[in-house]
Amino acid sequence: MKTLRHRAILSIIATRPVHSQEELMRFLQEGGYEATQATVSRDIKELGLVKVPLKNGNGNGTHFKYIEPGFGKSYESRLHRVVADLVRHVSGSLNDIVLRTPPGSAMLVASAVDEAGWNEVIGTVGGDDTVLVILDDPAHLPVVKQRFQDMRSENPL
Repeated sequence: MKTLRHRAILSIIATRPVHSQEELMRFLQEGGYEATQATVSRDIKELGLVKVPLKNGNGNGTHFKYIEPGFGKSYESRLHRVVADLVRHVSGSLNDIVLRTPPGSAMLVASAVDEAGWNEVIGTVGGDDTVLVILDDPAHLPVVKQRFQDMRSENPL
């Protein structure tokens, strides 16, 4: 039953924003799953779900939703989704690119950039709302910066 419930949770968060454990519990119960708040809390931890800020909130004061950190078929698709959802601004200078995110999101973006394994990227530094992407050569700046801007443009803030 736990495996089926986990699949249901992943399906729920993939198809609609879920803002709280209580809301997730309600969706599960509506789907015919018996779930207490403690069970949902444990499931969230076991699945490694992350609560990320929404761009504009949802109108009722809740400004976060759950996502699966490794969602997607590859690290590249994860990066694409994370950049489209969370990066507010892209700028660059010499061999550095700066990505601005909502507060609390930079580490998630930095991790996705690192996991994508782009050859031009030496590494990242993620703070609270800023990611520093360090490139191996200043000549790569225009191309890599454009990649981030293209990902972002599919879901502008």
